Amino acid sequence: MPYVDVSSKICRPNEAREIKEGDIILVYPATLNVNGKIVTFPPLSLVSDQCTHEIKKLSWIEGIILTREVFHNTAFLKCENYIEGEIEILEPTLLTAFTFKQAVGRKIKGYISKGIKGVPLLKVNDQPIVSIDKGRVNVGLCFLDNRDVLVRLFGYSIFYYITSTLSI
Repeated sequence: MPYVDVSSKICRPNEAREIKEGDIILVYPATLNVNGKIVTFPPLSLVSDQCTHEIKKLSWIEGIILTREVFHNTAFLKCENYIEGEIEILEPTLLTAFTFKQAVGRKIKGYISKGIKGVPLLKVNDQPIVSIDKGRVNVGLCFLDNRDVLVRLFGYSIFYYITSTLSI
């Protein structure tokens, strides 16, 4: 459970443009004093220098601090096959999956990778699009617009659930 200091900045998932080492991805909603108002931010919100909403009070949040290990163990696979359909969440304890599904749209049009290895967490038309395999997260969903940042936020957020040591 990291904390966010006074003057830290946060953005909602759809406002994020860049994700870098040291940023924090929320995995549970957080109610924060931002710009002098009490505001609730959803899972997949990003605490980063590049965000615009300034936090005015020290707060504890539930989130994952992005480290080299997280980046190294997340594979964003090449997407080649077009797909349309509804995202199916196979692991209901992944709160960030529900935020992700809402943010990208219940029915999606995008591209996926074939042959994703490991235990599937999300599927579209019975095709795995996100899985865990031996401590690695495999993400095989791509869009041709700004929703790819949402895919990255979700992919990295999975580490909060699979290893507790990375969230400290």
